[in-house]
Amino acid sequence: MKKVSVVAFLSLFLLSGCGLLPLSAAEQSYVDDCKKVQANFNDYIKIQDEIYNGDRDDPKYEWTVWAGGSYLVTNAGQASRDTASNFIKAKFPWIYAATENFFKNMSRAEFLEDSPKFWTFDFESAVNQDFFRMLAAGTNFEITSDSLEKLQDEFYTIEVDKVFALYAPSDRFQNCDEALGLKDEESFDSLSNDYGLSSKAANVGTVLEVSIGLWGCETFGVGYTEYGKGWDKCAKYDYVMDESDYPTSYEPTPEELEILEERRQEAERESQNPSTPSYSSASPLQLCSSLGTVVQTESYGQLTCKYAFLNRVRALVWMRS
Repeated sequence: MKKVSVVAFLSLFLLSGCGLLPLSAAEQSYVDDCKKVQANFNDYIKIQDEIYNGDRDDPKYEWTVWAGGSYLVTNAGQASRDTASNFIKAKFPWIYAATENFFKNMSRAEFLEDSPKFWTFDFESAVNQDFFRMLAAGTNFEITSDSLEKLQDEFYTIEVDKVFALYAPSDRFQNCDEALGLKDEESFDSLSNDYGLSSKAANVGTVLEVSIGLWGCETFGVGYTEYGKGWDKCAKYDYVMDESDYPTSYEPTPEELEILEERRQEAERESQNPSTPSYSSASPLQLCSSLGTVVQTESYGQLTCKYAFLNRVRALVWMRS
């Protein structure tokens, strides 16, 4: 009997070591949910590859190369905004939904006053949460802002494989990569570097900025000109580089000329008698829109808007001066 028991014990040990033991109900459920996440992620990857491999002359994709997103609402006309809006709502619905939910209760005055501060933690968290809920659609995974906050690093990035590792039911596998046997470039760990919230095709930060501008135009008829530089009405027609072709409707009105002159005089007074400096809420590696712009922050000192590669994507971000 002892000999049989020892053999049985060794067989059990070998089976366990080889991963041949049957999965528990919780483990099987986790594997099934990981497969759904993989399918959802693959659908999202197809969208990113479609943009990445698309013809840049195609109006569906042209907006992705506009500087910072502010170009869209100040110089792009209604037809271009409609194209970009339809594209975002079809391909990145969670981003537009997060934008709409965040600003929907604001009045026009509040929107204009608060929008330069739209890169708030609450707003970024809402987009992160909706992104991972999109990946977890059809599963038992419950994505919460609290769980995401625990995984967020100092540069506000969250890795896909770490999010779904939170739900691993046992030590048999630590995350979805292990549960599905995904390795190398097929793993969530690898794919999230190329296709996460900052991806090789359409940088989600740019999509987010464009969404805010679109929502402002659609709701209030106003959009931002440049971070910290004020606001402007949304153009009716696309900006044209040849001044001879510049639409006469763009000619500034006397009221607009007066406002511009007031801004110029205010800037001149400020340069001669600088007031107590106000700190910017910018942080290192946060997206910015105007190359060379310098801001002063309380926590990080002076930051400059420079080009850098984020997950292999060249983008304008705040960096220490």
